[in-house]
Amino acid sequence: MRYKGIIFDMDGVLVDSEPIYLQEVINYILDELKEDVGYLELKREMNKIVGASDDKMFEIMSEYLNHKYSPEEIKASMWSKELGLDYRTILNPHVLYVLPKLKAKGYKLAIASSSSMENIKKVTRQCGIASYFDCMVSGVDFKETKPDPAIYLETLRRLNLKPEEVIAIEDSTYGIQACIGANIRVIAKEDNRYDFNQGLADEIASDILDAYNIIKYWNSEENYFFHVNACIIF
Repeated sequence: MRYKGIIFDMDGVLVDSEPIYLQEVINYILDELKEDVGYLELKREMNKIVGASDDKMFEIMSEYLNHKYSPEEIKASMWSKELGLDYRTILNPHVLYVLPKLKAKGYKLAIASSSSMENIKKVTRQCGIASYFDCMVSGVDFKETKPDPAIYLETLRRLNLKPEEVIAIEDSTYGIQACIGANIRVIAKEDNRYDFNQGLADEIASDILDAYNIIKYWNSEENYFFHVNACIIF
């Protein structure tokens, strides 16, 4: 088997949490501005936070509010509010089908997410998928997170695999760039709601089931070409 590990981003790939997080950010800014602001313009501006780390998100929000509050103050204010989100309700289609299939085939599975470890554990526990992963890595633990490749390099180390033995599934530009920096082949889960440059990925999948089929195809490429060449020779 050419590929031995699959690394998943979490937000946007396993769960469709990004529009909800984005709406919370927009609501916070609208409450603070207390003035008429074009919603669509604000949404376009905030699209740049999708896929970014929490620290980057709070920096962008602080800048948009003309530094009325520091990133730390915004972080404390937003984290003090209970979102009350049941992540089972936003689990992406086919995740519960694909994860056990990959595990049964012997793949090592991991999560490499910009979210906090507390949030990663909450999401995987609520969705009943924690047991499928050999390791979970949070971008909060790194000085620089996506698009910096450090989180993927650490995930490779924990899986004890080489870049050429792993496939990643991402959605955001930041995540795809991190995979490229780590020399990992990457599938982009298609999402046209934001300003992602998914053309940077090796392949674009319509959903997780489509990504699973791409993985199967990529892992059969060597056997396929060997078979074709053997037929030609003999």
